[in-house]
Amino acid sequence: MFIGTTEAAKRLGISTARLRVLLKERRVEGAYKIGKTWLIPLYNGSPVIARRKRGPKPKWKTKQVPAKSQIYVNRHVINDNKSLMQENPDFVTKQEDIVHLDPVFSVKLRGKNTYGHEIQINGPCRLIYRPDAPQCFGATVWIETLSPVNVI
Repeated sequence: MFIGTTEAAKRLGISTARLRVLLKERRVEGAYKIGKTWLIPLYNGSPVIARRKRGPKPKWKTKQVPAKSQIYVNRHVINDNKSLMQENPDFVTKQEDIVHLDPVFSVKLRGKNTYGHEIQINGPCRLIYRPDAPQCFGATVWIETLSPVNVI
């Protein structure tokens, strides 16, 4: 996952100006620039700053990493909703009627499931496909994000 300079500075507990100096000195591992924007990778929830050979050891304040949300699409619920709609063609006539169907999205955060018809991710996320290493309940495709998630 990549973050910008403002978020990286917050996680390290330093100013953005100091972070830009470190970026200019190429001390932030894996960081690169696209246009005017720096993309800084996270390792264990924090950017990695290389030490210099001289001077005191830096005291970076690493912030606690927020919990990772995982978003799943329940394929069996989609099939159930589809068969229900085929059996009763007048069941869903308007957008408001969709709430009467079972929700197909499941958001897992800290062991708690929240179900909904619509998901809004407020920040970067990544879509993962791992057919060789599925989740414990068989999911091979999911979305992970450290950003806040609104379930509608």
